[in-house]
Amino acid sequence: MHIHIANIDRHTLPDIVLPCRACCYWECPAQCTRGRHTEEEARLKAEWFEKTAASFHPCGKLLYLGDESAAYCQYAPPQFLPGISEYAQLAPRVDRDGVFVSCLYVSPAHQRKGLGRRLLREVIEELRDRGLQSAETFARDDSANNCSGPTQFYLAQGFTVAATETYPNGASFSLVRLAVP
Repeated sequence: MHIHIANIDRHTLPDIVLPCRACCYWECPAQCTRGRHTEEEARLKAEWFEKTAASFHPCGKLLYLGDESAAYCQYAPPQFLPGISEYAQLAPRVDRDGVFVSCLYVSPAHQRKGLGRRLLREVIEELRDRGLQSAETFARDDSANNCSGPTQFYLAQGFTVAATETYPNGASFSLVRLAVP
């Protein structure tokens, strides 16, 4: 099947895979309903893309298999993502001159086919072409259940662990970083 990667803009925004299309965890944490994904959250996310793209275009990509959107990646400088502050121990270590990958999601039916890796490589190439110095994210150490994915995925792509935070419930997250040469 033909793979095509496109920047997210007002035309492709409706193609963002669910649940990501209506999740505003990173963009507007105070308005995020954490799992219910309302119409209001979808509106807030669309506004975020419009505002962020005006300053930092593009700030997201979609991977299509044929005509179907199968994977999604969202990224921006940290100042555009207030949800970063939710990670009290990791947030101060985020590179303010880098780019933060807030979401890298592959639809369950298309996981384990290399699509996430391919989409991330495309994002890294774009960052390199734009002269940006680093890419980073908060990856989950103890589970794949995380909006940006598991730590092991990023380590396999050349990222390194900059810091780790463990929560009282046992969940563990690492700030992983890749210098973009």
